[in-house]
Amino acid sequence: MDEQFRSYLTFLGNLRQGLETLTDLADLKRAAVEQDDLVALDEVLRQEQAQALFFRGLEQTREKLLDGLGLRNVPLSRVPDRCPPALREEIRQAVSALQERYRVYEEHSRTARELLEKNLREVESTIAAMGVRPASQGPGYRGPGVQLPPSMKTDFRA
Repeated sequence: MDEQFRSYLTFLGNLRQGLETLTDLADLKRAAVEQDDLVALDEVLRQEQAQALFFRGLEQTREKLLDGLGLRNVPLSRVPDRCPPALREEIRQAVSALQERYRVYEEHSRTARELLEKNLREVESTIAAMGVRPASQGPGYRGPGVQLPPSMKTDFRA
C-alpha cells in the first residue's frame, strides 16, 4: 500500500510541475498580448494544447491510482487523512504545494485572459468604427441568408 501512495506522491509532483508550466505559459501569453505579438501568442497557444494532452494522461493516471487506493470520491484535501501515518505529512505537504500552485496558476491565467479579452474588445471596437458589421454568430460562422453558388448545391433526389 505504501508503494501505491508513493506513486500517488509522484503523480502529485507531476501535476504540480504541469501547473508550473501552465503558469509560465500564462505569463508568456500576457507578454505576447502586451507586445501585440501574434506569432508568439500562437506559439503559446500551441504549447497550451500540448499541455492539455499531458493533463489528459495525468487524469488517466489519477483515476487508476485513486481506484487502487480506494480514494475515488475523496476530495484532495482529505487524502492525507486516509494515507498511512508514515506518509501522511509528506502527502499533506504535496497536497498543500499543489493547491498553492493551482492558486498561483489561476491568478496568472486570469490576468492573461482579462488582458486578451480587453484587446479583443478593442479590435472589435476598431472594426465597428470602420463601419464593418460584426459577425452575429462569432468568427468563422456565416450569417443567415448566405446563398451557396449553384455549383455547390446538390440535388439529393437524383
